[in-house]
Amino acid sequence: MASFLNFSSLIMFLINFATLVFYYSFYRFHFYRHSESFLHYTAIAFSIFSVGIALALQALVLAVNPYPGHEFKAIVLSGAVEEFSKLLGIYLFFRKNQDEFTVTDGIFYGLVLGGGFGLLENILYFIDSALWSQVLRSITSLPIHMINGGLIGAFLMIFLFSSNRIYRFIRLFIGIGFCMSIHALYNYSLFTDSGITSILPFCILILFFILEVTIAKSRILLPGSILKLMNMTVEDYEILSRHNRHEGWIQNVQKHILNENISLFQIPNIRVNLLTAFFLVPSIVSILVLIYHPELITRNFTDLEIKDYFALFVIYPAVIGIMFFFGGVLNPYFFRDRMLAVPLFGSVDLKSENDEENTSLFYIYLNQFYVPVSKMYPPNTRVLFDLWVGVTCYKNIKGRIIWTKENMEGNCGAMCELDAIEWKYLIHWNLVRSRQNFKNLFIRTKN
Repeated sequence: MASFLNFSSLIMFLINFATLVFYYSFYRFHFYRHSESFLHYTAIAFSIFSVGIALALQALVLAVNPYPGHEFKAIVLSGAVEEFSKLLGIYLFFRKNQDEFTVTDGIFYGLVLGGGFGLLENILYFIDSALWSQVLRSITSLPIHMINGGLIGAFLMIFLFSSNRIYRFIRLFIGIGFCMSIHALYNYSLFTDSGITSILPFCILILFFILEVTIAKSRILLPGSILKLMNMTVEDYEILSRHNRHEGWIQNVQKHILNENISLFQIPNIRVNLLTAFFLVPSIVSILVLIYHPELITRNFTDLEIKDYFALFVIYPAVIGIMFFFGGVLNPYFFRDRMLAVPLFGSVDLKSENDEENTSLFYIYLNQFYVPVSKMYPPNTRVLFDLWVGVTCYKNIKGRIIWTKENMEGNCGAMCELDAIEWKYLIHWNLVRSRQNFKNLFIRTKN
């Protein structure tokens, strides 16, 4: 029995290690080829720290509630405690020298930390179940830990580069809450042994596609040191970038220059297609064996249940094939340079103590927006805003001008902030914006 346990443990360790190397190589290959060995080792050290924090917190929770149900274990012990522990580890990893890093750095080293966390957890957490069930758990839980680590790294870096406002905490908690929810859903399916073949691809693929979008968007964000040098937060930069994009569209229209149609997807190369086929073909063969020759499964894998076979040999290779095909296929320039055929803009009346002027805005984030102005205003100038959406006006909204900058052409622009979020205006603005975006689809089709 002891020799079998040792052999089984060795097999499980090798499977977990191979899974970690596979996913690490996948992300290192397709989006982050330049990294420092010292930071790798540091991230791994913080993954050990995070596992220790998670075990300590779980022990405290179990001391209060020693007989938890499946829902409690999935939501609190797995989802909340483990993702919070990763958040703490990633925060301590980046906090001291945060300005030297980018959001992309946060994603990659979050992946490394999450992978180390998942490997250690799988080694420490022995499941009293069949070998094949342990294999299934190992090769699926580790990528979920790893991808969640990458997402948490991105959310945290954006949090650190954000302004000192309550909204950055809300955005961070929403992001972490999403990671916790997917983790809890996956673990609940394991605890109850139900729906694994449907939950498995959903959990991994939804996290994968969210991470792909996050990676693409992270490539167009500046490092913390550059933002600090420009005296901007990440929200300021995003708002200003969108304004410049719309302003460039107007200038091109005036000069009769056609705006370039930027595609959301980049065409995968031959190597990606071959790797995709490498994993999809075994998946197809496995399902054909299950349909036409199920006796081969029971004869060659005596301890393998059909549901585990379907998850391991049909679903999992298909998931990896999809990941290879779509890994890096999103075009980051789509999120930076894409312009709709006709953008939406609104009118703004800006009234300070001594001046009043009319200007326009193209984008508003919660209670912040950027507008062109006729002169330089002192920082934190108190103003009243009249915000227009079409013919509807939202009058005398209190706010301030955070800063004013002059560009190379000598034109001035102001970053403005409302004292509170005007939800009625935001809802109205986004409804009109959605309608305009829908019209743009047909305008682009005609072109």
